[in-house]
Amino acid sequence: MASHAFIHTKARFEKPAEYPERFPVPDHLVSWGSEYPEYAPPYYVSPVVIKNDSSANPAGWADPEDVSLLSEMPQQSFAGVLVHDAEGRALNPIGRTGIAGRGLLGKWGPNYAADPIITCINHGDHTVEMLAVQRKDNGQWAIPGGMVDKGEEITKTLTRELMEETGVRLDMGSGSLIYRGYVDDPRNTDHAWMETTAKHLHLDPETARRLDLVAGSDARAVRWFKLTPESVSQLYASHCALVKATLEELCREGKACVTKEEREIVERLLQRL
Repeated sequence: MASHAFIHTKARFEKPAEYPERFPVPDHLVSWGSEYPEYAPPYYVSPVVIKNDSSANPAGWADPEDVSLLSEMPQQSFAGVLVHDAEGRALNPIGRTGIAGRGLLGKWGPNYAADPIITCINHGDHTVEMLAVQRKDNGQWAIPGGMVDKGEEITKTLTRELMEETGVRLDMGSGSLIYRGYVDDPRNTDHAWMETTAKHLHLDPETARRLDLVAGSDARAVRWFKLTPESVSQLYASHCALVKATLEELCREGKACVTKEEREIVERLLQRL
């Protein structure tokens, strides 16, 4: 299994309300290579995933619960070549999570998402803002992303999700690639986890203010979200890390979309994060 420079935390210490309690996984036992004979994670698959089992429901979006019905278990992901357990199920590439099965995730192995990150500078108070949605399931503010449909090109997913969740239509094909890989998500389990592609567009203030924001069905609200050390730290899942990477991208020399004054605003925020 590929080595990684970090270990997940949200995937061990957070969970959706319907999940059972996670089996304790201390830092030194996260890796599958670490001996942990006592490890006995509860098995959980959400009823909504079972209801959408594609082997029983032709309109379902989830993999069969019976892994033997899969044409092929994923062999690799953005995280690298995958290792499988004795039953043939792909194992979380970062390590143990304290829960077996798929939880709320439909696919065995990687579940691919796309995160469109849209920013602008507020010259009134010299702050950086990001287009964000408030999630209905937990009330947290988040990047307006979503799942990649089967066979869908990633730029199309980014553009579609942005439109569906915020009412904003922008061509994400011209966005800068910020991240592609594993996401430390509270829904993750030993056998199913989130991976994402995040792309970024920076708008001038005039264009940003002209946008007509409309919250989608999965969101309580949508707004230009002021980025501060406090607000960034409270973003959903790994979105804090994605925002930091976006700000670092904005600060790179030669970025035509930001002025020297705007770059200084971004740099001041980064120094506080």
